Amino acid sequence: MIYSLVHTILIKFVSLFVFWIPEVVERKKFELRNLKEKGAQSFKEEKQVADFCFEFSSEGEFAQIASLVEDALKAGKRVELVMFSPSVEKQVLALYNKYPEQIRYLRYPILTYNLLRSGLCFSKWATAQTLFLVRYDFFPEFLSWAKGDHHKLKLLWLSFKKTRLKNKKLSWMKRQFLSLSTQNIFATEEDRIFARSFGFEGEVYDFRMEQIYRRKINKEARFQEVFKNYQELINHLNTFPRKLIVGNAWVNDVPLLEDIDEQTGILIVPHKLDEKNLFDFTLALEKLGLESEIIDDSSTHFSSPVLILNKKGVLCELYSDFGHAYVGGGFGVSVHSILEPLVNGAGAISCGPVHHRSTEFDVASYFKVMTEVRDHKDFFQWFSQEAKMPMNFDPESYKKFRKEVIGC
Repeated sequence: MIYSLVHTILIKFVSLFVFWIPEVVERKKFELRNLKEKGAQSFKEEKQVADFCFEFSSEGEFAQIASLVEDALKAGKRVELVMFSPSVEKQVLALYNKYPEQIRYLRYPILTYNLLRSGLCFSKWATAQTLFLVRYDFFPEFLSWAKGDHHKLKLLWLSFKKTRLKNKKLSWMKRQFLSLSTQNIFATEEDRIFARSFGFEGEVYDFRMEQIYRRKINKEARFQEVFKNYQELINHLNTFPRKLIVGNAWVNDVPLLEDIDEQTGILIVPHKLDEKNLFDFTLALEKLGLESEIIDDSSTHFSSPVLILNKKGVLCELYSDFGHAYVGGGFGVSVHSILEPLVNGAGAISCGPVHHRSTEFDVASYFKVMTEVRDHKDFFQWFSQEAKMPMNFDPESYKKFRKEVIGC
C-alpha cells in the first residue's frame, strides 16, 4: 500500500514536467486504452478469478510463453496478460479476440499509475494468485504483490548473460525476486550455474522452442493459405548444387557473400521490407557480381541465383528447407532469433560477432551447430563445411515442463 501511494504521487508530480515530450504522450495514450476496452477490464468486474497471470515486454518474451498460454486456454483456464511494450499489443489483441471470455489484458501503467483505479494499477486489477514474470521486468510492484497472502511468483526464461560476462554479482533487486519465486526456469545452463552460486535453484528450458516447433509442423497448411508460390520458390533453389538462407538480413550482411559463386542458390529475407532497403540489397549484391531479383506473392517465375523475399511472417518456417542458415543482426545492435533455424533443423548456423545479448546463441552453441563469422573469409569457410546433425526437438520435454509450470 505504501509503495502504491508513493508511486501514484510521484507519477502525478513527474507528469507536470514531462507532459510535452512526444514519447511520453504516446506512452500515456497507450496506457489509457486500458480504461476504454472491454478486454482490459479486470475479471473482478464480472466476479471472476483468473487461473494465471503472465507479464512480458517484447514480442520475443510473448513468444516464449505463447504455447503455455494457448494450452492453458484450451484447457478452459482464465488468463491475465500484462504487457509492457506496445510492440506486442497486436498479438495480445488477436489472442483476446480468439478467447474473449477467458482473457483479460493490461498495458502495464507507468505514466498513468493510479492506486484508486483498477485499470491503472496492476495490484488492484489482477485476480490470479499465480504470476509468471518473463525475463526482466522486475518492477517493485510485482515484488510487493509476491509478498501477498497465497500469491505465487514464478520466473521464466531467466538470463544473467550480461551480468556474467561483466563478472558482476546479482543485483539486490534480482536477488529479492529470486528469493520470493516458487519456481525458476533459466534460459541456459550457464545461467542456472550462475544463480546457484548465489543459492538459487531451478531448471533450464526454453518454451519458445515449442512455439517454433508447432509452426514447423503446421507449415504446409499455413503456406497453402498465405504463401501459394512457396513450392515453386523451393523448387528453383533446389536446382542449385548448394543452397543458403540469410534470415533477418541487413544490408551490412551482404559483403559476407563475396566468395559465394553462382552455383549456390541463396534466399535473402530482409529484416526491413521498405522499398529503399530492398533496392539497397540489390545494389550491394550487384557490387559483388551476384545477380538477384526481388520476389513476392505475385512472383510466378524465378531465374536468379539470389532471391530477395519481400514478404513478412514466413521466415521461421522457411528455415526448415535449409541445412545452412545465416542469421542477421550480428553486425548491428544484436543478432536476431537463432532458435528459429535451430528448431527447424538447420545443422549449420552462423551470425556476426554481436551476440552478447543472445542466450539463443548459447543454446545453439551447446548443440555444436553455431559459428561466429567476422568477415567473408570466415563466412566462406563456414559455408564450405557440411552441416552437422541438427538438433532434434522433443515435444515430450515441453509437455513435462508445461505440467510442472501450469499444471495442465
